[in-house]
This record gives sequence, structure tokens and C-alpha cells, in this order.
Amino acid sequence: MKIAIMQPTFLPWLGYFEMIKSVDLFVFLDNVQFEQRSWQSRNKIKLNDKEFFISLCIQKATQKTLIKDILLNDEDKWKKKLLLTFHHAYSKSIHFKRYESLLQEALFKFKHLSDLNIFLIESFCKDLAIKTPFKKASNLNVSGKREVLLLEICKSLKADCYLSPEGSKNYLEQESARVLFQNEGVAISYFNFIHPIYKQQGKDFLEYLSVVDFLCNEKEVASKFAQFESLGLNSKDEII
Repeated sequence: MKIAIMQPTFLPWLGYFEMIKSVDLFVFLDNVQFEQRSWQSRNKIKLNDKEFFISLCIQKATQKTLIKDILLNDEDKWKKKLLLTFHHAYSKSIHFKRYESLLQEALFKFKHLSDLNIFLIESFCKDLAIKTPFKKASNLNVSGKREVLLLEICKSLKADCYLSPEGSKNYLEQESARVLFQNEGVAISYFNFIHPIYKQQGKDFLEYLSVVDFLCNEKEVASKFAQFESLGLNSKDEII
């Protein structure tokens, strides 16, 4: 069984969802430390033909607070401002109302950052016809840091292949990490997503925006998303 393990980020990019589609099980890594000004609480959209960050407002927490324990600021002002920004960016897009409604529901329904992010990710997966099941790392009896934690998750789920983002190569390819995984019979493959071109408002096409840019602008999102793989734009595994 191949699994991927990623933090539950806010409005992730397209590659995040291609990664979910590429595995048998996807694990939300919600039992690690929250990082300020990270993808956990913000992402990029296209506004006035430029990249623009929209961010969630988080309650103050100690430095070692885990993602699953991070609370959203309960004031309405920032939520309305975020929705207004989203309106300015995508009100002319074909599926604007669908995703404005979904975003509004999430902002006013959830108190925890991870719950909001996971709700949106799972909702987007339904629209993209992704049927990969999910688990939370916090619901597994695992502990450790970095490669040790990743391996413990793989072992607890009896996974024999771990699909890793490219950014983790710097420590997963160290001899100690390679030996750990090899001794447990878990292969590591790396995810390499070639960004596709899709319908987008404005002049110049911008890559690596939040998935909502794709969802708002493409007419048939599930069929278009499915084409990425058939066009050779899917993940490329490098087994080590």
C-alpha cells in the first residue's frame, strides 16, 4: 500500500490533490508543531493579475502548539474581509458562488485550524472525483520527529511505500533515514508534479496558486483534473 503524509494546509495547490489521487491512503500530519506564516494558515490566489496571499487569523499559542490544537480567531471581521477579497478575485468566475459558499461555511463553522483545512480539502476532493480515503496522524498511536514519525505512521498503517514531497529529500536521503526505511521494508518515492495550464481569469497565467483558482475557473473540474494524468502531468516516482 502506498501512502502520502502531509500537513493539512489552507486551500492547497493543485499538486497537493494530485498527490492525494496518487496514493491508496492519505494521512493528515496534524500532530506536528504549527508554524506561523506557513501554508498551514495561508495561500495564494490571483487578484488583479497578481499573486495575493489570503490568510486565516489564528489565536495566540505557545511555540510548541501542535497543528491540531491551533484555534482560529473567533472575531467575524477578518472572516468577512477574507470573503470580500475572495469576491474581488473570483466573482466573475464560473463556479464562484459554489466556492464562496463553501469557504464561508468553513470560516463560520469551525474553531480549529486543522478542522477547517481538512473540511475544505475533503470537499474539494469530492468535486475533483478523488476517492482516496483519509486518516489523521493524531488518531494513530505514533510519535517521533521527522523521518522517525513518518516511518512510524507507515508501519502503523502497514504501508510498504511512502510517497514524499520533493522538499523532504534533504533529510530522507541521508544515510540514517534511508537505512531506517529499508530495514522496515518501506520504499520511498518522490512526487514530482508538472504544473498544468487551465482556464484562468486575467492576462498572464500564474502557476502554483491555491486549488480554488482552478476550481472557480474551469467548467468541468473533475474531467479536466482527470486529464492531467492522461496527458503525462502526473506524479513521477523515484524509488530509492
